[in-house]
Parts: sequence; C-alpha cells; structure tokens
Amino acid sequence: MALKTLLIFVFVAIIATSIAEAQSLLGIVQVNGTLYCSPNGSPSANGNTSPVFPNAIVQVTCPTDVVIDSPASNTTTNTNGVYRITLFPQNNATANSLVSNCRLFVLTPLSNCNPALPSAGLVSNLRFVRTVQISFLRSTYMVAAGFTLQA
Repeated sequence: MALKTLLIFVFVAIIATSIAEAQSLLGIVQVNGTLYCSPNGSPSANGNTSPVFPNAIVQVTCPTDVVIDSPASNTTTNTNGVYRITLFPQNNATANSLVSNCRLFVLTPLSNCNPALPSAGLVSNLRFVRTVQISFLRSTYMVAAGFTLQA
C-alpha cells in the first residue's frame, strides 16, 4: 500500500513539473474589463455616467510569435458590458512583449449602443496588472490601457 501511495505521489509530481515547465513565464493571460457606451469606452463622458455597452464584439490581436493563435481571442460583452478574453502566450513571451505588440479592439460600432456616437469601433493597447502564481499554475491579468476611436 505504501508503495502504491508513493508511486501516485511521484506520478503527480512529474505531471505538475511537466505542466509548470510547459508554461510561459506569464502562464495564461486574462484580458478583462467593462465596456461603456461612450466615445472612449470609459464609465463617464462629460461628467455624465455612461451606460454599459452590451453585446459588443471585443477582440485581442497579437502576432503569432507572441501569442499562440487561439479562437478564444474574440468574445462578446455580456449584458453588464463585461468581457474576458483568454490568451495563451508563447513560451518566450513577456508582459512587455504583449503590451508592445497586442491590441484590444471593439469591433461593434459605437452607434449600435447610441446612435449619436460615431459609427466606428474602439482600439486600445494593453496594460499589465499582475501575475499570480497558485501552486504550479500562473495567470497574468491585463486590461485596456485606454480606448480611442478606431480610424
């Protein structure tokens, strides 16, 4: 019985080590936030509180040498305007390489949430928040650095 327990422990340790070694320094990257129906996607414009922007298509684009191409790089905001996109960085990727090379796009025109706003989407750089390590798993969190109108 002791031998069986020892073998199970060794097996679990080998798998945990393999997973940890296969991860990049960033682990899984979560890009999340809340999108508002305003010219810059922020919660207030001109001193007024803006409503959230539900059902907007949000996309992160990065070069394939920074992030493994993933279908999870698109999402739609929920009824509260919240989005979360999961990225899987290459093993050599750093937080700086994601911040420098990746962009967050709102593909749905602002006029969909308010006809008085432009018929254009938004674009933002990413901003690093933090990396959290739990046991052998890492998660890195990033947010929009600040949206501007997409030309």
